[in-house]
Amino acid sequence: MKDNYFLAKWLNNELSEDDLKHHLSEGEIHSYKKIISATEKLEPPVFNPEESLETLETFKLLGTKPLITKLSFTYYLYRVAAVFIIFFTSYYFISNKSTSYTTSFAEKINITLPDNSKVQLNAASELDLKKRNWGENRELKLKGEAFFDVSKGSTFKVKTTLGTVSVLGTQFNVIVRDHYFEVHCYEGTVSVDFQKQTTKLTSGSSFKLLNSEVTVNHNSTRTTPLWIQNISSFDSMPYKYVIEELERQYNVVVEYDVNIFSNTIFTGNFTHTDLEMALQTISIPLNLKYTIYNNKVSLQNQ
Repeated sequence: MKDNYFLAKWLNNELSEDDLKHHLSEGEIHSYKKIISATEKLEPPVFNPEESLETLETFKLLGTKPLITKLSFTYYLYRVAAVFIIFFTSYYFISNKSTSYTTSFAEKINITLPDNSKVQLNAASELDLKKRNWGENRELKLKGEAFFDVSKGSTFKVKTTLGTVSVLGTQFNVIVRDHYFEVHCYEGTVSVDFQKQTTKLTSGSSFKLLNSEVTVNHNSTRTTPLWIQNISSFDSMPYKYVIEELERQYNVVVEYDVNIFSNTIFTGNFTHTDLEMALQTISIPLNLKYTIYNNKVSLQNQ
């Protein structure tokens, strides 16, 4: 419960709901609001000492004994049950809440999972998992790109909007962007589930889904993805994906005529450590010139 001190701060109006969203999902916040609403309706009996004293004096004058009404056992049972329901509901949501890791533009982070599996999360990506019972249910959700070094154990699943990756213990990279899903196995064996079909990948193999077209490659000799070394690499990729990745790695906005390059395919790479050099790499082969101003880049024909 100590890790959830932010709930107490929120209830005490010391934390805004926007800040709370960094710790809880929309669904969890909604559930807590329902619990709070229910507890607010549980009011204690009203006791007015002056009115009670006046009633007692009246009974004395009349020479009669006050009528004492005993609350039924059922009444107390409902009260106790309500308290237990609130407690166990709160415990359930706290213990089952997801842990989220996110990266902003131009940011990468390293994550150690409860089983000591390692994850390196690329820029503008998100990883969600439930740490409770992680050893029996190693499952997480990914948006963006991440490299996994999985410890041996129960089945390890990476769920994305385009497919699911399943392994027991291996090294692999997963990327899921707009209409683009790629899994590259660097060690061991990886299973990729897509549209009710399963593809097995061994070391050096990759599964690529781009605009509804699936490609499986078995010829890679790399041991880790190049982005771990601060290099973005592309093999016959639409130029718009190259631009989008440059924006993610440098936190810039690139202005260019999308229609002119709608059918342009790019093969090559760029560094994450030098914007000028990266722009030269992706512009010179296409006979383009670039201009940098503030956090914007303009690409134009020479």
